[in-house]
Amino acid sequence: MPDTPLQSANDVLSDYIGVFLVALVISFIATPINRWLATKNGLVDLPDLRRKNHLEPVAYLGGVAILMGWLAGVYISYMLAPTTTESSTNPAIAGHFPLPVVFGATVITLTGVIDDVYSISPRVKIGGQFMAAAAMAMSSQSLGTKLVGDVIASTGYPAPWPIAYILGAVLLAVFVVGGCNSMNLLDGLDGLAAGVGAIACAGFLFISVYAAIQMPDPAMDGVRIVTCLAVLGALMGFLPYNFNPANIFMGDAGSLLLGYLCVSTILLFADAPHSGPRLVMAALIVFALPITDTAMAIARRLFRKTSISSGDTDHIHHQIHRAVQKFNLGPNLSVKLAVLTMYAIATGFAVLGCSVVFLRWRYAMMVFFTLFAFILVGAYKSGRRRALIDALDQQTPPPAVATDSPTA
Repeated sequence: MPDTPLQSANDVLSDYIGVFLVALVISFIATPINRWLATKNGLVDLPDLRRKNHLEPVAYLGGVAILMGWLAGVYISYMLAPTTTESSTNPAIAGHFPLPVVFGATVITLTGVIDDVYSISPRVKIGGQFMAAAAMAMSSQSLGTKLVGDVIASTGYPAPWPIAYILGAVLLAVFVVGGCNSMNLLDGLDGLAAGVGAIACAGFLFISVYAAIQMPDPAMDGVRIVTCLAVLGALMGFLPYNFNPANIFMGDAGSLLLGYLCVSTILLFADAPHSGPRLVMAALIVFALPITDTAMAIARRLFRKTSISSGDTDHIHHQIHRAVQKFNLGPNLSVKLAVLTMYAIATGFAVLGCSVVFLRWRYAMMVFFTLFAFILVGAYKSGRRRALIDALDQQTPPPAVATDSPTA
């Protein structure tokens, strides 16, 4: 009996183009509506000419529009008729979209909206993130448990279920909290977080299509593809309004949501047959730019002995922006060039991550651990250097002030 021929990328994606289009259209329409609502109710970000580069108040609630676009894309996936019945991975036929992910996305967005309106404490925000992580941990997929179990099993010593469950729950919580806050920290220039998130989701989509072709899993292939296309469409509908000069920000509602959806997608790769850990590593490399920026921020603040949640202007995008400003290109063009540079770096990570899926497990581990070793050591060196510069600045006496008194 001849082997079943592999599907093409077109075969895999053809059922889902509507997901992207619906998410894009809903987000594109909802963004100006949310901007109007935010402006009418005074939910705007005021410029301070210090950490914020805009010159006039800019509306919040862009994150709500992104959520609306994503939810519309997920919903429409249940209504799309597949072009084929044998090979289709449409979740309406071959499974169901995990409701805990939808619940978590809603909780995360509400947490961000409350913070945008009332400026809640970091502890309350993390509490909302833990709630979303707990919902995902209780889902039927048990993604954290499966990932930990597969990694330990690769050593030849399968982990007992209680140990895998506990470690999986901890890992899942770390992923959710880390992912949410990494995109929050990255959201520092017009269009930066949305564009980097879109590039990451494009990388996730490539990995999802590869998994659907090479290791079909009808119950989950459609879920991963729908998630990627829905996020990508929602961001593409929002980005024209958010790119410099922005007239609406995604706010914490959008950045936390975007981080959550990216991490959810990464964890969904853990369910891939036989290659879950390898695909998760590839997806983490795709997401390496937010991880790098977060690692550097944590190291910088630990060396400075300040709160990890305190803001500063030493993020990667701030440093690139200051470098570009030396060319005196004007405020708008300098922001655009800094953001495009970050897009290029994110694209480089995405290409590297997508390339890892073609490697064997042991070679994928080599690339993964080598890259993140460089990231961790680079973050340590950057934080230590920043602390030494601060110490030298405090020791340097102020310059002498000239007086008009006659000399002897």
